[in-house]
Amino acid sequence: MTLLSVNINKIALLRNSRGTGTPHLVEGARLALAGGAQGLTLHPRADERHITMADVGTIAAMDEVREGHVEFNVEGDLRPDLMDLVEKLRPTQFTIVPVMAGEVTSSRGWRAEDDHPALKACCDRMHAAGIRTAVFVDPDPASVRLAAAGGCDGVEIYTGLYAEAHERGDFAAALDAIEAAAEQARALNLRLNAGHDLTVENLGPLCARVRFDEFSIGHQIASNALFRGLTGTVADFNAVVPDDQGI
Repeated sequence: MTLLSVNINKIALLRNSRGTGTPHLVEGARLALAGGAQGLTLHPRADERHITMADVGTIAAMDEVREGHVEFNVEGDLRPDLMDLVEKLRPTQFTIVPVMAGEVTSSRGWRAEDDHPALKACCDRMHAAGIRTAVFVDPDPASVRLAAAGGCDGVEIYTGLYAEAHERGDFAAALDAIEAAAEQARALNLRLNAGHDLTVENLGPLCARVRFDEFSIGHQIASNALFRGLTGTVADFNAVVPDDQGI
């Protein structure tokens, strides 16, 4: 079964624009779950421009999360305060994402220039706390190997380039790149996740080529929900994600 984890950062972004507490993050999370999502993803950045550190604790305290009915995925870089919080709250998964100064959103995976000793130390620390780890990687076997060397349990393949190519109508090469990275991950016995700019339209060709364990989707769900409603939008995405792709 492929899990759909809904990133709720954009709900927090809208809330933060007014300071009134609305839209309510937990209410949004529950609407996503009502649409069939099996997980919730939060990416608290250092500037707290959308999800705050306090929000991570709020979602962790939801009965659905606390009782283990919902997968809880926290994304972020290797900054000490975030790792301390993740270790304390013990989500299902910590997805390590490299951050570039001034970026609007994540735009690349783990690379040779990144801090490999810090990655290894983080993975060891999370494993000791019983937290599964994943690393955001480029659609490139080399990036997967670098992440695996850090001791992670899985990778999340960056699908932004594929989404751009799909929009242009010329995405065969982008799919080939993702498949090559996925084959490397499977060969290394890693859990295989994917995310970034995935839509109902581009998920189909992706699922037809590669069997994933989990998709993390946020921006397009939030965008569609403005017109379709959050629960209906999540149901639309969940209908595309296969229940069983086989082994």
